[in-house]
Parts: sequence; C-alpha cells; structure tokens
Amino acid sequence: MNYNEYRIIIENSPETYGLEYNLAVTWLHPERLPLKLASLNGCTDKIIKLPNEAVNRYGKSVPVISIGKNAFKDNSVVTDIILSPNISYIGNNAFSSCTALERIVLPKKLKHIDKGAFAGCTALTDIYYEGTPDEWINISVELERHEYVYGELIPGTPVQKLTAERIIRIRGNEALKLANIHFHCLI
Repeated sequence: MNYNEYRIIIENSPETYGLEYNLAVTWLHPERLPLKLASLNGCTDKIIKLPNEAVNRYGKSVPVISIGKNAFKDNSVVTDIILSPNISYIGNNAFSSCTALERIVLPKKLKHIDKGAFAGCTALTDIYYEGTPDEWINISVELERHEYVYGELIPGTPVQKLTAERIIRIRGNEALKLANIHFHCLI
C-alpha cells in the first residue's frame, strides 16, 4: 500500500490507550523520566497507535521513548503499528511472532532495533519510515555479532591469548529486509 493511501488510515486512527508502561531509564526524579511500552495490557485493537506521551505512576505526562522487551510478543491480532515520533529504541523480541502484523510506521528518531525484534513477522509487507535512506542505514539493527573467544592467560601479563574470532548471525530481523520500505513518511 502506498503511503498516501496509508496516511488516511493513520490520520483516522485514534491513539491507543490502556497500554502498560514502565520507566525507560532509571535516574533521580523518576516522576520525570520517560517511559517504555511494556505490554498491550489485554488490548485487542487491530491498529495500535502509540501516543507521544503517557501518564506515569506519579500522575505526570512524560514521553514514551522505547518499546520494551516482548511488548507485542505472540500477538496474532495486531495488523498495524504506528509508533510515535519519540521512539528511539525497540527491545528484544518486541514484535516477535506477531503473525498478523502487515505494516509498521517507524520514526526518524529510531536508533536501535534489538535482536529478534521482528522474528516470525511473516506477514510484514510495508515499513513506513519517517527518515531518508541514509538515516535508515544508520539504524543499528542486531543481525550479527562479532565475538572473540579467549584462551589462557599469558604469563606475566594481564592479557589473555585470543584463540578464536567469529561472527554470529542473530536470527529474527530478516522481516526488515523482506518488507517494502517507504521513505519520507511523515508521522
């Protein structure tokens, strides 16, 4: 579906409320800290449109900046997800096994997609990205990890001898490579 057609769906979709959030970071003054989406909290909407801000447990409205680990995992109802412009991080297995997920809107602020975030998203056909192709390339997507295996300690030094070096392929974000990516899609 081209973005002009999809934009009508986005604009007519209300923000989804009743979702569960946790603190995205820990620091002093937790009442002011941004939130991450923790779970759908029983929401059965087909289209999830995240709000820019949510009310925290202190009654203050703060930005939602990330999608937590397993937030949408094993959901077979959601077909469309519209992330707010504040989202910069998508956690481990955040959308894994969302078998009905067809379309997702990703913001320009997105910097990292963790391992397995889109594992099993077999229906994902379209990604609508707010940024440019160059900005898309700069998103850190966990597809592989470089690993070193160390052997014994070298006598008389605090250094261990490197015995192996390998790149491990991490499964789960292949759906990002198979979907159509639409650029310059304003949220």
